[in-house]
Amino acid sequence: MSETPTLDEALESAAGATTLLVATDFDGVLAPFEKNPLEATPVPGTVDDLRALAALPGVHVAVVSGRDLETLRALTGIREDEPIVLIASHGAESSSEAVRSAMEAASVTAEDEERLAVLREDIRILLDDRHPQAGIEHKAAAVVVHTRGLDREVADAAIADARRVALEHPGVKVLKGKSVLELSVSHADKGSAVTAYGRDVGATARVYLGDDVTDEDAFMRMTRPEDVTVKVGSGSTAARHRIDDEEAAAKLLTQLVRLREAHAAGEVRGETSRPNG
Repeated sequence: MSETPTLDEALESAAGATTLLVATDFDGVLAPFEKNPLEATPVPGTVDDLRALAALPGVHVAVVSGRDLETLRALTGIREDEPIVLIASHGAESSSEAVRSAMEAASVTAEDEERLAVLREDIRILLDDRHPQAGIEHKAAAVVVHTRGLDREVADAAIADARRVALEHPGVKVLKGKSVLELSVSHADKGSAVTAYGRDVGATARVYLGDDVTDEDAFMRMTRPEDVTVKVGSGSTAARHRIDDEEAAAKLLTQLVRLREAHAAGEVRGETSRPNG
């Protein structure tokens, strides 16, 4: 049985793929967490590296998030005319038509929207009455309770009560993240969306960086030998590799740009040096 390659070895191999997909979560990977989620800012250079990768032949890039599409575009600064796909709301929204088509079966129905409206009001009342220190965020298919920066006891109580409210609404999916509890009526998940995009572009190798429980859907689907799955931070995971934090993720993306550029340069040299005929 062969040994599992190191992360450096895995990245070197992936960088030489005919068609490479590089996908990364936003919060906790590209951008450190902030008490105010709308103040999250990518680590300097990370988005530039994604642009550099997307400009290389045979490379496709996606930013994946639980945030809604409009917010994700604003926070990343990635324009609509750029060749970087945004996969938002855990796959329920995307700038890619192929992803939207593939995820259509998981789209939010009129019944889901009605359920979400009632859920949002119940959560608002809960936080106003019992947990005014907690934050609330509205997404296209979810309502999110934020507890970052709160005392552990206060945060735990808010999360527990929000979870209890969710259980009173059949069909609501509960996603526990880092200092957040997302209550969603969407049936989409990051793994389905990312693999759908990979199929559309014909990726022969896939690199995925994620930090949270919602990224495990992607990690568990990317099991081909050519796949490189990277968990950012602590916690149990199905990813094959682990790095410490957002700064390490930034260095990884820079490393991947250099590796792919080196492979591309080698291929060009090889083609130009071949004799005619």
